[in-house]
Amino acid sequence: MKKLTLTLMTTITFISQAWAQPSFDNLTKEDLDNISKEFSANFVHKSGSGAAPLGDIFGFEVGILVAATQTPEISKISEREGGDAIDSLYNAGIAGAISIPFGLTAEALILPEQTISGMSISNQSLALKWTFSKTFGIPIVDLAAKAHMSSTKIDYSDTVDGVDTNVELENSTSGFTILASKNFFLIEPFIGLGQVTRDTSLSATGSAVLFNADYSSSSKESVSGSSGQFIAGAQLNLGLIGIAGQYENVFDTSVISVRLTFGF
Repeated sequence: MKKLTLTLMTTITFISQAWAQPSFDNLTKEDLDNISKEFSANFVHKSGSGAAPLGDIFGFEVGILVAATQTPEISKISEREGGDAIDSLYNAGIAGAISIPFGLTAEALILPEQTISGMSISNQSLALKWTFSKTFGIPIVDLAAKAHMSSTKIDYSDTVDGVDTNVELENSTSGFTILASKNFFLIEPFIGLGQVTRDTSLSATGSAVLFNADYSSSSKESVSGSSGQFIAGAQLNLGLIGIAGQYENVFDTSVISVRLTFGF
């Protein structure tokens, strides 16, 4: 576990070089909705795994997952207010999963609170997958249903309208995904379709207001929404080592993730 934590910290340190702090001010409702979409896509639960359980009776794996999300709308908003261009957001965490009888698999992706490029970031996501093709004896392909949720909090300091301000973004997602995969000895390609909901709140302390006067004079606003989800990827099974890559499109946003795990 110490080596895994060290690997995660090294990965986060590398990712932190690519993070840039956004600058949010004079936001419209559309701006906040676009921010919500791209942050939600970045932090929605990810596992990079197919429909099959880790074993017919029992299985366990632990490793790291890293994701990159295209964020053209956040970049436009930040640059408009004199901030940095933010072409991508990044996500990383300790990934773990355990399978038990009846085709059930529990998953978790945890990013303990970290300070990255001056921002305090924490993220936790959980999922429960049921491989119902095992339960009902469906041949040829593995089929699964997965329920998932995530919770993210980001804090950073900024100067808004000449006022030193602490900005806080809280984001949560929940969803349901149907997965299909086929194991070809070493490689297991998979595909998934689902529905995901999001809730995002953005606030500033003190007298600063992040929002356009025509939209809100409050220090805090929230938005919510839902979206279809498309997933496609493959995992390479090398005995105790698993390597996976996944493409995801959700909230009209593209996300690429890779995963390295060790298990049995």
